[in-house]
Parts: sequence; C-alpha cells; structure tokens
Amino acid sequence: MPPVHQEQVEEQVEEEAEQQAVQQAWPGGPIDTSLLTRYEHHVARHVWFGQERVEGDKIELRIVSLGRKLADRIPDHHPQVIQGWLNISGLCWLERTSLKFTDPQLISAFVERWHPETSSFHMPFGEMTITLDDVACLLHLPVRGQFYTPVSVSQEQAAELAVELLGEEYEFALRETVAQRGGYFSQQWLYESYNRNANFYGKYDCAARAWMLMLVGSTILADKSYTRVDAKWLLLFSDLSAVHTYSWANIALVCLYDNLNDASMFSTRALAGYATLLQVCDTHYKDII
Repeated sequence: MPPVHQEQVEEQVEEEAEQQAVQQAWPGGPIDTSLLTRYEHHVARHVWFGQERVEGDKIELRIVSLGRKLADRIPDHHPQVIQGWLNISGLCWLERTSLKFTDPQLISAFVERWHPETSSFHMPFGEMTITLDDVACLLHLPVRGQFYTPVSVSQEQAAELAVELLGEEYEFALRETVAQRGGYFSQQWLYESYNRNANFYGKYDCAARAWMLMLVGSTILADKSYTRVDAKWLLLFSDLSAVHTYSWANIALVCLYDNLNDASMFSTRALAGYATLLQVCDTHYKDII
C-alpha cells in the first residue's frame, strides 16, 4: 500500500474510534466519553452497578491518616537551633495541622466524584477542586519556589544518603533499607535518628533533617504503607538554609492529585496523601452544598 493511502486509512480508523467513544454512554455516567477516557475503570461506574470496594467486612476505602501517631511524636520543644531551621523552612505548621481522626465515608464519597482527566470533583451543580490557595491558607506552606522532581533511589543509595545527611553508620542504615525492601526509611527509624542526634550526639543538622523528613512523610507525602518514607525526598533537606526555597505547596498538591487519581480507580483499595487536607476541603465543599 502506498504511504499516502496508508496515512489516510490510519486517519479514518482514528476518526471512527473517536466517534465510537463519543457515542458510547455509560448508565448513570457521562454521555460523551471522549474526555473522561478512564471512566470504564472509575469507581463511580462500578458503584452505579452495585459493586463496592470491599476490604474484609468493611465496604470502604482505606484512608492513610497519621495525625494521631504524629501528635504522639511531637516533643514539647525542639532544641533552639533545630526550631530555627524548622521555622525558616516553612514546614513547622505541619506539626499542628493534622487531624487525629478522619472520616472515611466522607472522603470516600468525594473520591468517587474525582476524575483524573479534569483534576476536579464532579458535583451535581458543577465542578470543584483543591487549589494552591487552599493549600497555602490551610497549611501555610510556601507557594512560590523551586520545583523538584524526585528520582527514586536504591537501598544502597538510601543508606549512603543516611550516612551523608543523617550521620548514621552505613551498615546500620543499610539494615534499615533492606528491612524496608527498597529506598525507604520507616517513620520510627527517622524519629529515633532525630532523638539520638538531638539529645545525645549534638548533631543538630542531622536531627533536623531526620525530623523534617519524618514530618513530611507523615503528612503531605504519606504513602500507603502507613509507616515508610521515601528516601528520595531526603535530598530536599541537604541544605537546611534552602529548604524554604522549594514550593512545598505545589509538592503537597501534586502528591494529593496523584493519590486521588489512583484512588478513583475501582481496583485501588487505599488512599495515600494528606487526608487532613482532603477532609478539611471536603467538609468546606459539603457545607457549601
């Protein structure tokens, strides 16, 4: 077949596929599926047909909420130098913003209305979303600043970062990353590292890094494990005087969007990210409704 005719055939096939997608409608869902291309796998479609996400005896989405655990770890006061770095970083507010208890039913109801293609909640009266202004007002995180694209690290690389930035012995750090099965630290391990360096060794810079990494890993960067923190974020704290130069509000919002995108799919059983931020915004939207 000549190249010209082949291109025409390919264009015709694409047009027919597009028309078919536009004409295909889902009961109780969108009539035009050319935009909501992932609706076939969306939890809302399954709920319409009476299929719920079942986790044992519970018909709900598991919500990663670490507010109570974090509250138990926050000391009455940090050493002055660590508190100074924490204040300058703009992350100090995260010690005070977490809810100890979240509402899984409320959050699940809003997750069912979230669509990844539009990054918004589809409500009966229109669309709503969580904005940078919401993050800045609720969490007081810096909006302006550098963007950071993390690169995953291996067990060995994570251990090397712990030696360089947390003041830990390589073999000790490697045992931790091996136990976590990847480039991760547990929140408890970071908390203990903070206590050792702050209260016994006087390594205040290492203690500050361990605390800040545990803090963001328990809030805006919480993952589905409930216990781990990805070591790739540790590089953000290499220069403690420059932590505030990153756009932490953008980091929080992007991570929340990514986790909402994931949780809106029927096959997903847990929602990571900062549940407090999501619930507070959802409660505000519910009051508006």
